[in-house]
Amino acid sequence: MKKQLVIIAALATTAASVFGQGWVTLSTSTHKFYNEFTTPGVGIYGNANIDYALFWAPTSATDPLLAVGTEFGAAASTPSKQVATNAVASIQGSSLDATLTAAGFTLGLVNGSSTVAGGTITAAASAGFGQFQLGGTTAGSSYQFVVVAWDAASGAAAIQNGSYAAIGWSNPFTYITGANASDPNGTAAITSAGMMNAFGVAPIAVVPEPATLALAGLSGASLLLFRRRK
Repeated sequence: MKKQLVIIAALATTAASVFGQGWVTLSTSTHKFYNEFTTPGVGIYGNANIDYALFWAPTSATDPLLAVGTEFGAAASTPSKQVATNAVASIQGSSLDATLTAAGFTLGLVNGSSTVAGGTITAAASAGFGQFQLGGTTAGSSYQFVVVAWDAASGAAAIQNGSYAAIGWSNPFTYITGANASDPNGTAAITSAGMMNAFGVAPIAVVPEPATLALAGLSGASLLLFRRRK
């Protein structure tokens, strides 16, 4: 009898862990991802050459990518709807995974697995991961989402190891998870109801090493001295 109770309790715990997670539909309408790395500063629709992943956090978390003009080489003028990667020629290199994680964000995983919630965009510049249970979330709760995208040539793991050659991110937006697969909340695509805006993926800026800058300064001083002697 005691053994049966233990088994029942274990099954109940398993069921709770499976059905208690929030449902999300990680899909977008067309033309939401712009390729700005083929020709830096010129945005064209992505065409199956961009990978993406979802990051989530409590709504109380501060989005570290929101500051326009100060984060990762945002455009000098205010980008459309606070998306710092719209129409920029390049972005300062940094580890977005580490930056977001430090701010309380979590890389989205399919509940009960190590599968990252993300993939490669379609030829229509849209995301089509589809519906899944987002591990670590609670059904029927509000969360803050940020979608990060990078050049697909860098590989799927590039977002975690920082090896991408181009990067971009969406505006932060709120998503209410669904209680089940048919809940209207969990079936809402992430671009519906004015959530995720279109954004660009721009190349990483090449920042000269301090030694290179020092050498350039020394060369300039030498030329000036040579001109004075002449």
